Amino acid sequence: MRFLAFFALVALAEVATFFWVGSQIGLGWAFGLAVTTAMLGAFLVRRAGLSIFDRIRTKMNQGQVPGRELTDGAAVLVAGAFLISPGFITDILGFLLLIPAVRAPLHGLVSKRLTGRVRVFTSGATRSTPGQLGDVIDIDPLD
Repeated sequence: MRFLAFFALVALAEVATFFWVGSQIGLGWAFGLAVTTAMLGAFLVRRAGLSIFDRIRTKMNQGQVPGRELTDGAAVLVAGAFLISPGFITDILGFLLLIPAVRAPLHGLVSKRLTGRVRVFTSGATRSTPGQLGDVIDIDPLD
């Protein structure tokens, strides 16, 4: 129920912000700005996502767990959702999540939350064997 109330509140804030911006620069310009930020956001999210995917692949090929890269990927995924939704507030939040310096504290928060809940087991399989990965990641459910 809280989620629905929060979602409704964000939608109302977005509509109010859109009309305020429209009153300042004109509704046509506001609409154009919203479309432009969505297109720019899609381009930037794709670029950041591909970069993070490459970093994840590199870490895994080196036999390391890509913790930071996974939290960055999740943040970029949320940024993409914010940027494709219409509105200026979510666009600002989405663009902020695309900045690595903003994602760093988020990684710290997620790491603290998951510390002690994630265990990595190595099976001894070599990385050079095609189709086999040596790590199994077991995650306890969050309380």
